[in-house]
Amino acid sequence: MTKEEFIAQLDRGVASSAAFPVTSAVLRWTADELRLGEPGWWKAFARAWQKREFVAWSEAWGLYLNALHFEALSDQKSPLSPYFPSCGGTAEAEPAPGLAKFFAAPTASFLTNLHDRNRRSFVAGRATLWIPPAMIFFQKRGLPYYVVEVNAGAGLNLAADVVTPQKGFDPELVAARIGLDPQPFDLSDPTERRWLKAGLWPDNTRALAEFEAAVYTIQRRLESDASFIQMAACAPENVAAFLDKNVPADDSDVGLLIFNTATTTRMNDAAYAAYSETLTNVLSHWGDRGLWVEIENVRGETFSTTQQLRVHRVVDGKRRTFVMATFDVETAHQVLHDGAAAFLNVK
Repeated sequence: MTKEEFIAQLDRGVASSAAFPVTSAVLRWTADELRLGEPGWWKAFARAWQKREFVAWSEAWGLYLNALHFEALSDQKSPLSPYFPSCGGTAEAEPAPGLAKFFAAPTASFLTNLHDRNRRSFVAGRATLWIPPAMIFFQKRGLPYYVVEVNAGAGLNLAADVVTPQKGFDPELVAARIGLDPQPFDLSDPTERRWLKAGLWPDNTRALAEFEAAVYTIQRRLESDASFIQMAACAPENVAAFLDKNVPADDSDVGLLIFNTATTTRMNDAAYAAYSETLTNVLSHWGDRGLWVEIENVRGETFSTTQQLRVHRVVDGKRRTFVMATFDVETAHQVLHDGAAAFLNVK
């Protein structure tokens, strides 16, 4: 990640976050400071990111904002807190003074999080998108199925039907909800909940409220059923090995739905090709009982804000793909594509 690349991505981020004045102001200040030269904090960024690859255009500054927001949420005395609405600040406040003061002596935890952490953001409207294909593919047959999410964070998406009940959805057919992540989050840990919350923009009050409501609902469910969501440490490249060991395909009376959100968008072409091949092999073991769902940006689009709901299945030994829906996160324009029922129909 060069300084010039980061500036270009920050500039695009300013435009895409125009509806959130504090967020866009933070990104604008950061880009402007980098244009003036090479501040000491940028050298610290470069060291923290030396061994990290950022493929998606919003990935680096998204992690940057996540780490900043976390500092503000973690310390009421942080110079950032008075400027972030999530910490009691106002959306009209100009965060430049707080940013300048913070970056005069960045905290060790901030730099450590840039180096080690991953951003996992809960978006209520996106979390339920695995459910429609599940209803068509499994529920119409009355086939129980495992739901497995890659890069699941704390597994909030896995419980989307509990957070936002879906008309006609039968949760009794879900045999297990399994979340895989290189660094699984524990909702019972206040620090880890705070990191997840910090993954949302500090002035996106609606998203923050939806997150808090989701966490509350899921925690109550976990209190009565500790195995409702099962989390395991597993990187995307190891998913096939995990499933072969823990979710074998030899039971013909159960199916598998595996899905990923904001995961393959962050893979380069070679990594995505390898991941696709891995999941295709998994689907081949499950036959007409296996489905792979993606909620990801369009690959190959520079500065893409267009996301797709893509479904994959193996038919006659070959993986076939269908785009069920396309939606733009900036304009809220969405298109539902005809033919999903025919593609997902199992004869």
